[in-house]
Amino acid sequence: MEPCVPRWFFVMLPDSDEAAALADRLPDTGTRRIPHASGRPWLVVALPGEQIVTGEAGADRVAVLGYSSATPAGLRTAAERAGSVEAFDALSHTLAGGFHLAASVGGRLRVQGSAAGVRRVFHTVLGGITVASDRADVLADLGGHRYDPTTLAIRLLRTLPHPLGEQPLWQGVDHVPPESYLRIDADGRGAMMRRWWRRPEPHLTRRDGARLLRTALADAVAVRTQAGGVVHCDISGGLDSTPITWFAAQGSARIVAATAYNADPGGTDDLRWARRALAVMPSVQHRVLSLDKLPGFFEGVSEVDTRWDEPTAACLAAPRMRANIEDALSHTARMYLNGLGGDHVLRGLPAWEHTLFRSRPWLAWQRARTNRMLSGESIATTARGLLDRRGYAQWLHAAAASARREPSKDHRIGFDWDQPFAWPLWMTQDALRAVRGRIEELSATVEPLGQGRADHSELAMVRDGARVVRGTSQLGADAGLPFEAPLLDDRVVEACLAVRREERVSPLEIKPLMKEAMRGLLPDDFLVRTTRAGGSPQSVRGYAAHHAELLDLCEASPLTDLGIIEIGALRRHNRPQAGHRPDGHLVTTVNCALFLRNQVRGCAATPGVAHALPSESGPARALEE
Repeated sequence: MEPCVPRWFFVMLPDSDEAAALADRLPDTGTRRIPHASGRPWLVVALPGEQIVTGEAGADRVAVLGYSSATPAGLRTAAERAGSVEAFDALSHTLAGGFHLAASVGGRLRVQGSAAGVRRVFHTVLGGITVASDRADVLADLGGHRYDPTTLAIRLLRTLPHPLGEQPLWQGVDHVPPESYLRIDADGRGAMMRRWWRRPEPHLTRRDGARLLRTALADAVAVRTQAGGVVHCDISGGLDSTPITWFAAQGSARIVAATAYNADPGGTDDLRWARRALAVMPSVQHRVLSLDKLPGFFEGVSEVDTRWDEPTAACLAAPRMRANIEDALSHTARMYLNGLGGDHVLRGLPAWEHTLFRSRPWLAWQRARTNRMLSGESIATTARGLLDRRGYAQWLHAAAASARREPSKDHRIGFDWDQPFAWPLWMTQDALRAVRGRIEELSATVEPLGQGRADHSELAMVRDGARVVRGTSQLGADAGLPFEAPLLDDRVVEACLAVRREERVSPLEIKPLMKEAMRGLLPDDFLVRTTRAGGSPQSVRGYAAHHAELLDLCEASPLTDLGIIEIGALRRHNRPQAGHRPDGHLVTTVNCALFLRNQVRGCAATPGVAHALPSESGPARALEE
């Protein structure tokens, strides 16, 4: 029986009869089968043709899936020279774009996503055979795996310190860390992960780094626009989407750029700045959209039917984003470019000063005090933060031990490894106990993403952004339109990370590295922008109007049957208050509820495939299984 699958996905299989039988369970319609030399299926791919590039040399082969600078001739040469799957490290570091890489050499397989984490890889063992995919739910469907209720409960947390945000939602499905690739033995019965990526050291000056960023971003955009046609760009007049629009306008594609506005205070600022930048982009067709004609905040969330493979911040924004995607499709767009990720690679974190304090204490102190004085922090508090020497595992364990049930707050970001977290007021006691136990278990062996807090925190922030972008990409895929964020391509991320932290950002200036990269390309009177529009008034109004719909969605979701939330407490603690946005934990709860509902609903048409929810023994035992 065929599993239910999303519109775009791929599965990689070893060269065996058992694996071929698994491939037979995947749909033929809408998929392309790329064979091993034996003729058995190696890759089952459901992607647009322009996102599939392959090369062969005898029995060896390599495929790049996504948007990249790879060419068939280049991949054929790489396959000829490889000799082992390990040899593809070099290719992985040189290609521009956002992509997965799969290779087969001597029967041994390799598959990897992107180092930033936008393109991910999951794997499972079915009948003794290791199978990999870019979608965890595809593997869960193939194997009939059950949800992991504890991991689901963790996703209710507003803050997801490493590695909490990387865990798959199904028992029996494992993830490949973004910096690693999965290597599968020729018979498919053995697999291991090997690291292929390490972050660059921050050694470049701002000027040198800006040149590198300009080249990387130009290449990232070019691989997506080189096929021509109509390309839609968001242009908010900020320092993320505007540079992307400028680079897109340098290619052969016809660029349609859209700016939204509303009547709130500052609601037309984006439009004014976008028009200032567009003065040097005469070929761009500019469309101006009123936010009043788009779905409001929280409006229509219960009608969203996209099947994500994890809870995502894209859920609540989906109605408005889907309207924008459909508008782009109505103008025959074949690609939608956005500026997501800019805040995750171009802004600084206080933890940087904690690391800088070890080598340049006076400079770190000056920068830290400038930042903290702007937020009203005392000298003593700043000093304690800079002098704290706890390791990451110790911090994570302590964060879980000290967390309390309380409303989610906008915490001031400090010098810690990550932000503190709290337990949602409506999380059941059984769920809380299971989550705390899981975090304690992980903290016993967890390693930070880098040697110091600066290295760790900036990579954690990149992965936070990647989770958002991955969710928006799956929303675009569901509509049949690539929804791409070039700012989180590996080469772009590396360019930003390679710049000295004290030159990459400034306490007194917004995104100076991007400003330097675009100097001479965008108008000088645009590069002086120091403001950014916010959506708080819209969020307050939208929550007041649609909170009942959100609570009903949560109540009807499997979260209650799984014993993760107590619906009475959810309703008691989530009544709209004048001028207040919703509790951040309600947002994450709605994300989880919509994820679960759409997964179950999406599979309901195929008997026997819907995931078995562990409810027969009651909530407490289900969470402990």
